[in-house]
Amino acid sequence: MTKKHEDGTINLSDKKVKFWTDQINEETAEKKRDLERELEKKVDDDIDNKVSSFMKELKLDKLYKDHETNDKNLQDFLNQKDLKEQQLREKKKESAKVFIDLFNRQAKIHDWSNMYDHDHDIEDFDRHIKNVCRTEYFNELKKNTPEGKLLQEIDGKRKAMLRALNQPRLKFKEVDFNAAMSNGFNAIGIEYKPIDIEDANRKIN
Repeated sequence: MTKKHEDGTINLSDKKVKFWTDQINEETAEKKRDLERELEKKVDDDIDNKVSSFMKELKLDKLYKDHETNDKNLQDFLNQKDLKEQQLREKKKESAKVFIDLFNRQAKIHDWSNMYDHDHDIEDFDRHIKNVCRTEYFNELKKNTPEGKLLQEIDGKRKAMLRALNQPRLKFKEVDFNAAMSNGFNAIGIEYKPIDIEDANRKIN
């Protein structure tokens, strides 16, 4: 409790001290908040001018301008770069589409494999065109060179010989068989060594 002295002075109790401490802190804190809000508003209203004066005072204003210019130049370049990159990508996509459309129309006529719409890189073009061209060139050589004509002849003779060999109830004499095989192989440039049919049959069986 509060104690009063003979001279009229008093000592506050602990409860009273706490009460008035809380009151003082609460009242001053509220007032401080009001004043700080007013000061912050004044700062916000004039901060740009103060920053300019502050940098001039520190002799940073010209350095800031230089840096601001460099930063803007870089941002402008990056923006232009992004725009240019997008334009180039669109042009690449369009030229690829035109190329692929025309090639695939030709592929349908010539029975070639189609190009895919998503293969836009020049490496994809090179690989596909080279493979198709290789096949076409190989077929052209088959028609127009001695090696190519012999290759076709081999295919024809081989099929004929296999058809004859697989005729049902085929009967032949050993000498006739060897002669027929020799004629067939010799016609396509293969040296044929006659075989003993009975011996071959024994090995097979």
